[in-house]
Amino acid sequence: MQLSKKFRFLAASILTCQLLVPIGVNAEEQRDNIAPSWVVQADYVALGDSLAHGMNEVGMIGLGYTDFVSQTLQQDGFITSYNKGFAYSGYTTKDVLEDLQNNVEKPVVGFGYQGEKVKLRTSIKEAEIITLNAGANDLIPILKESLTTGINAVAMLKASQEAIKNIAAILEEVKKLNPKAQVYVMGYYNSFPYYSKDLQTQFKMLLKVMNATIKTTVEKAGAVFVPTYDIVEKDVPSYLPNPENIHLSEAGYLAVANEAFLPAIKASTLWDVSKTIEANMKDSTTVKINWLEATDNVGVTSYNVYVNGKLTFTQDAKRNAITLDNLIANTAYTVAVKAVDAAGNESVQSPTVTFTTGRTLSFTDIEKHWAKDFILKAAEAGIMNGYPDGTFKPEQFVTRAQAASMLVRSLGLTTKEQAPFTDLASYDVGTQSEISAAYTYGLVKGMDGTFNAGLPITRAQLAVMFNRAYEYQQKQPYVVKGKAPFSDIASYDEETKHAITMLYEQGIIIGSEGGFSPEAPTKRGHAAKIFINFNSLLKK
Repeated sequence: MQLSKKFRFLAASILTCQLLVPIGVNAEEQRDNIAPSWVVQADYVALGDSLAHGMNEVGMIGLGYTDFVSQTLQQDGFITSYNKGFAYSGYTTKDVLEDLQNNVEKPVVGFGYQGEKVKLRTSIKEAEIITLNAGANDLIPILKESLTTGINAVAMLKASQEAIKNIAAILEEVKKLNPKAQVYVMGYYNSFPYYSKDLQTQFKMLLKVMNATIKTTVEKAGAVFVPTYDIVEKDVPSYLPNPENIHLSEAGYLAVANEAFLPAIKASTLWDVSKTIEANMKDSTTVKINWLEATDNVGVTSYNVYVNGKLTFTQDAKRNAITLDNLIANTAYTVAVKAVDAAGNESVQSPTVTFTTGRTLSFTDIEKHWAKDFILKAAEAGIMNGYPDGTFKPEQFVTRAQAASMLVRSLGLTTKEQAPFTDLASYDVGTQSEISAAYTYGLVKGMDGTFNAGLPITRAQLAVMFNRAYEYQQKQPYVVKGKAPFSDIASYDEETKHAITMLYEQGIIIGSEGGFSPEAPTKRGHAAKIFINFNSLLKK
């Protein structure tokens, strides 16, 4: 699927440039309209009836709401394929359900596909975004009869119950095929705004009940209900200009796309880029900002860095980090990064991080702690951070992830490589990157494909990390002068004993009552002392 998506992104990019350039414009004048992005490239499949198909107020197939949604999402760099080929004019909820059950194959109407036809269930399985509108054709015959007979409440109730039952079945089928897909179901608008006042009163009450019921059904299935009633109602002459036709004009479809579907779709976690950026305090007025590389259909050329909403730096795309210095202490800052391509398109969803300078230099729980001076030095150096509540928690254990991050920050190591550990997915991008750097430079190794990042790091494990860091920095092993006088390290391997001895000989550790307690977890206060003393050793 990943290779397929890369092909689709390329094909989609070419097609979009073609679609967005007016007929007659020379190929050399075509402009790249697709913005860089940090989000996963998604596939979009539209299901439904004539509204998704794009039928307009004069009965011609043109641009429907799904087309406008796909155009915007692609220009923003969010989707790699789009297909409305399974949306047909005249379709009822039963038709949509049967297509799903029968796994029909139909021509692609959209972009980003390798073949001219595709099967529905395959498309559903690969899609991240699915929109659905159906049910109007289940009710329209009855509503049209109401012009002469009045609304047949019994017939309407029966038809609406059947439509809702089918919608629930469609959503259940989609959920089975693709539990992770984000599904958006369109609510009903008033298709008959030109009916008499009496019929309008009845019809609006009916629509209110119908939309409420569908909303409950949709949300119960884990999908998103997208209301459209108020959007169409506010400009009926423009959006439903033909009294003889229930279909929206192009302006109406555009309004439904921009005001209903796109806000709902862009609120999805698919577009969450909060974990692609991190701020690391170096001292009270210096912060290093790191972010992941963005992607683009042609290529990212630069990054714009906005500080408190103002464009402050622009740097080449080869670098995805920047150090901000001479900041004001104890001040809140918001930094946003926007990727830019050669055509000048800026990314839409942009990594943003907020921090307060000087916060790490004062903690509420270290005033009488023996390691206070070490803690403040470690914080000022950007090696260790405090917690949002203003504490440092000096007696709390240091995890393996935290230890790796601290050591990498203290040495200023970075990498674009990824560590082969399977248990890092829940950590933010900065932590993952720091653990990867620790692995790349040989400071950590892991076991059986895992790093056990959340476990407390033992004193022996931390010693080994420091020994490896020393060898990396000095480009040679440390030569011990003797043996450390600890009675509880004899059973450890030579690397561990060598590491503990190095720390002892350099006065970084002293042990207690003839022992080192190698299996004991390392506390944050002790870690601060060890880091500061180790940094002093490296500077000798």
